[in-house]
Parts: sequence; C-alpha cells; structure tokens
Amino acid sequence: MRKIQQILTIFFIIFLGSPAIAADLKIGYVDISKILNESPAAKAAQKKLEQEFTPRNKQLEAKAKKIKKQKEKLKKESDIMSKDQIVALQRKISKGERDLQRDAAEAQEDFKLRRRDELGKIENRLKEVILSVAESGNYDFIMTNADVTYASDKSSINITEKVLKKFNSK
Repeated sequence: MRKIQQILTIFFIIFLGSPAIAADLKIGYVDISKILNESPAAKAAQKKLEQEFTPRNKQLEAKAKKIKKQKEKLKKESDIMSKDQIVALQRKISKGERDLQRDAAEAQEDFKLRRRDELGKIENRLKEVILSVAESGNYDFIMTNADVTYASDKSSINITEKVLKKFNSK
C-alpha cells in the first residue's frame, strides 16, 4: 500500500508537474464504496444475505435464550438442588456456551465468505463498467478510493455518478 502511494506521488510529480503533459492527461476518480452502498445490485445482494442468514441467527438467539434460562434456574434453584444436580446443570451450561460460541463463530465466518462472494461478483461487474466509461470517455488514468486519500464530490475528475448510472443500467 505504501509503495502504491509512493508510485502515485512520483507519477503526479512527473506528469502533472509539467503543464504541457498535464493538459493532455484526462484523469478520473471513482468512489467504489459509494457505488457499493447506493447501487440496487449491492442492496439486493445484502438483502439476499440477510434472508439466507436470518434463520441461522434465530437459531443462535434461541440457543442463547436457553442458556440464559438455565443460568437463571441455577441461580434461583441452587439452594434446593443437590450438589450433583448443580454440577450437572453447570456442565450443561458450559457445554451450551461452548457450542454457542463455536456456532456463532462458524456462522460469522460463513457470512463473511458469502458476503465476499457476493461483493466479488458486483466488483467484477463494476470493474467492467469503469473500464467501459474510461474507454468511452477517453480517460488516461482512473483512480478509486482505495488509491486516493481525498477527492471532492464536486471535482471534475470524480466520475462516480457516471459510473453508478451505467452500472445500474446493466
């Protein structure tokens, strides 16, 4: 990442430092995160993931409630329970907590993988759209927010809206 920033800095110093070269250079900027937040395709992917993982999340919540009830029972009834019953319930609670933590971590990892897959598909389509806009607009250089620290929305090099419109039209 640091090396990319150094290369970009050198690029700007060399090419943009010379007014003759800078006049012929057409640069564009695309805010990928804005497109991923605002595009119907990204919103549909998010909704799809939510629908896919809602049943699993409800199962995890049900397990958590069951463990909570067991803890409350242990707290309330420990005075009238035998030592063996207390130990058995404590073991059951511990096992349930371990299972819940494992299941929650597994669900989170599955969600991350699925999200990465869905966003990867969108990002691949988005790259095609950016290339299309760059070629049709005769841009020499297109940057994304991964490469740029700041770019004004009002700047003439910001072509995010143009890319978003074309992306949404496909």
